Formats: sequence, C-alpha cells, structure tokens
Amino acid sequence: MNLSLDSVLVQDKTLPTAELDGRTVVMSLSAGAYFDFNRVGTEIWRMLAEPCPVGRIFDSLSQNHRVDREMVAREVTPFLKTLLEQQLIRTMPPDGAQ
Repeated sequence: MNLSLDSVLVQDKTLPTAELDGRTVVMSLSAGAYFDFNRVGTEIWRMLAEPCPVGRIFDSLSQNHRVDREMVAREVTPFLKTLLEQQLIRTMPPDGAQ
C-alpha cells in the first residue's frame, strides 16, 4: 500500500472510540481487536477526524514536537499503513469527494 504526501486519509467514524488519560482506544469489530493509541497516535487520530493529507500530518507533528519532518515520516508512515490495513481509516480522493 503506497502512501504519498498528497494521500488524503480520514478515520472511520463508525468505530467505537474512547479517550482515557489523553490516549484513544478504538474498537474494530472487523479486526476483532482494539487499538490503544499513545498521545502522538491520539493526536494523529484527531487530525483524521476530517479528511487530511499525509503531508499535513507530517508538518503538524514536526512543528508541534520540534522533530525533523523526515524523521516524522519514517516513524509515522508505518502507523498510518497499519491504520489503513486494519480499516480504521481510509483513503479519499484528493478533492475530498466521497
């Protein structure tokens, strides 16, 4: 699965979620599992409440955490791919059409 900076991602809003102590827990019935996101994962999950390009996620995390954008990309891309593989998020056309 290829992700580019222009890939637009959005969370599946039908999944049950809860926030506990700044962390997000998402239940996936299709995967038969729950996912417990740390604070950065929760920050990403919140960004994906609305369609968001991957590049914007990288920029935001880089600025908010004062981390090199390339490092953010290396660390966050596998997380985004896992979210896609587990169907917690989906890609959208760049123009935002459903």
